[in-house]
Amino acid sequence: MRLLKTALVAGALAVLSVTTIAAYAQDTKIGFIVKQPEEPWFQDEWKFADQAAKEKGFTLVKIGAEDGEKLMSAIDNLGAQGAQGFIVCTPDVKLGPGIVAKAAANNLKLMTVDDRLVGADGKALEDVPHMGISATKIGEAVGQAIVDEMKARGWKADEVGAIRVSYDQLPTAVDRVEGAISVLKANGFKAENIFDAPQAK
Repeated sequence: MRLLKTALVAGALAVLSVTTIAAYAQDTKIGFIVKQPEEPWFQDEWKFADQAAKEKGFTLVKIGAEDGEKLMSAIDNLGAQGAQGFIVCTPDVKLGPGIVAKAAANNLKLMTVDDRLVGADGKALEDVPHMGISATKIGEAVGQAIVDEMKARGWKADEVGAIRVSYDQLPTAVDRVEGAISVLKANGFKAENIFDAPQAK
C-alpha cells in the first residue's frame, strides 16, 4: 500500500508540475488540499509530496479543508500566493463544478487524487485530470478474501448474510462496496441476504 501511495502522489505531482517547473524553475508553487489532514493516508500522501517537492525543486503548500467552505477559501488562498496549481482530494465530490470554476477564476491548474469530482448529473468530470486507485478492484479483492474465508470455515454461501455498509454519496466508496458484492454474488451469495446499512458520513 505504501508503494501505491508513493506512486500515486509522485505521479500526480509529476503530471501537474512537469509543464510549470521548466518555465518557472525556483518559483513554482503547488498546493495539495486534502479533506482529512489528520488521517494517516493523507499524512502519507503529504510526506511523499514533500519528497517530490524536494526532488523536483518546487514549493508545496499543504492545506487541510474539511468542508466546502474551507476548500473554496484554500483555492483563493493559493491564487493569492501565486501558486500555479493544486491537487485536491475534496470533502465533497459534488462540489466538482464549483472547484473547477474557482480554479479557473484563480488561474490555477487542477488535478484530483483518490476521489473523482462529479457534476450535477453525478457523473465524473472527465476533463479534470485524475490519479487514483481502482476502487472496484480493491472491492473485488475484499470480496474474494471474504469468499476464501467462508470456504475455509466451511460456511455455505446461501446460508450467510452480509451487511452492505457504504457512504453512497462518495462514488469511490460505492465502487469498493459494489466490487466486493459482485464477487460474493458470483460465488453463490444470495442478493436477499445482503442488507443495506448506508452511512451518513
